[in-house]
Amino acid sequence: MLTSTESLDPLTAPHVLDVAFPAAAGGCAAQQQPVHIIPQGAEPRWIIVGDPRKALPVLRNWRAWNLSSRMRWGGVLFAASTRMLPRLPGVVNSRAALDSSYWRQSLEDFSDAWTAVIHVGNPSHTRKAIVFFTGADRQVKAVAKVPLAPAASAAILNEAAILDCVKRIEHLPRTLFQDAARGIAVQSWLEGKPISRALTEAHVDLLNLLVNTGTTTRVSNYRDEIAAQIDRADLPFEPSTLARALEWLDFAEPLPGFVEHRDFAPWNLKRHPDGRVVPLDWEWSVPNSLPWQDVCRFFYTEDSHFNGPGKVWEAMRSNRLLQGYVKRFGISPAALPALTMHYLLRVLCMDWQSGNTALANYSFRQIKLLLAAR
Repeated sequence: MLTSTESLDPLTAPHVLDVAFPAAAGGCAAQQQPVHIIPQGAEPRWIIVGDPRKALPVLRNWRAWNLSSRMRWGGVLFAASTRMLPRLPGVVNSRAALDSSYWRQSLEDFSDAWTAVIHVGNPSHTRKAIVFFTGADRQVKAVAKVPLAPAASAAILNEAAILDCVKRIEHLPRTLFQDAARGIAVQSWLEGKPISRALTEAHVDLLNLLVNTGTTTRVSNYRDEIAAQIDRADLPFEPSTLARALEWLDFAEPLPGFVEHRDFAPWNLKRHPDGRVVPLDWEWSVPNSLPWQDVCRFFYTEDSHFNGPGKVWEAMRSNRLLQGYVKRFGISPAALPALTMHYLLRVLCMDWQSGNTALANYSFRQIKLLLAAR
């Protein structure tokens, strides 16, 4: 098994709070507030400021994906609703001096009655914290994204720009505020419930909306870019295998252009009250890309994160809903291997450079399986 030499220092709750409550020019004196920290390993995963009961609208929207995690999370929800969270084993309780002047200056409707619930993202080069502000009425008033890693600022601001490009899709968040200097953006809360892991017709309906009508693109347009990424990443994988995989990107058939979400995974999707599937977290999105990439993201993420059988290529090709997607946009069967290989090579580079060596090794195995399937 290959491993990366890159290491990431563990985050601390004081650092996250400093980032989530930045100092503003002429800010007021910080106020001491109770803080409850739910850790994951050595790092904070959730930080609840003030009364845990006010965090429930946010906590109830988070979904654990395996049985043991669901049971533990059920205990967190019960403890938060009964004022017992500070006594829950593993929860760290402290006090912190927080200055809310930045948010008071930045958000027109900000109130001292608002409280904060902070979710700390997974380690990556675009790692961020999400600050959910809830009001006295226990409604989520705003969702702020603040950078925890150097590349996160660009990703956060990219999301704000992309949301402006996809206004044709209903029920997406609205951008409420941007701070380009700090790499901070604030958006409205997206109503909806966590969604199942299975691909449904509603998922495909959403993917259909991402087409850039009247535009075309080619896999071959992206070959040089992927080759450069491979060179920069200095990947320690078999060069002959990577060279063979790269040859598949010479496919030059015209294809419809799409907006690509790039993190089209179950935890980034909600089911709106009207039944539609709506996406969260557009930080990695690009306005002009290839078809099929978000399909790959959904299926390969499902397989890698939930210990699937590894037969992703076969599952995608045989899926009835995806057959309809391919037919609708005139994507030939010959294009699918090249589109899938483009996804795998790009993600291989991204995961290796981010230090996600397990996922990089998984992607390389999938590349070899795809090469063998042809």
